[in-house]
Amino acid sequence: MPRTSINLEDSLWEVTMPFFVLHGEADIVTDPEVSRALYEQAGSIDKTIKLYPGMWHDLTSGEPDHNVEIVFSDIVAWLDKRSNLDNSERMAGTPLANGRA
Repeated sequence: MPRTSINLEDSLWEVTMPFFVLHGEADIVTDPEVSRALYEQAGSIDKTIKLYPGMWHDLTSGEPDHNVEIVFSDIVAWLDKRSNLDNSERMAGTPLANGRA
């Protein structure tokens, strides 16, 4: 697993597709700072990081229902915003709100 992590970190600058990182700030399995570093290293113009205060590792099934709804709502909103771009904007790599949703 550590080797996979290192390989991922070394190649994140190559990521040019829209990139969305979600992480619970109370996660004790994976340090949220690792996700922040991955976000920073990603080469995508259109990248977003969403840290959830008080949430843990499993954002979509290990949290209370209201937290899971917040996470899924954020995911749907992020996807909706990008799916409403026409193809010319998508192909041009038009940044969204300075790279953040």
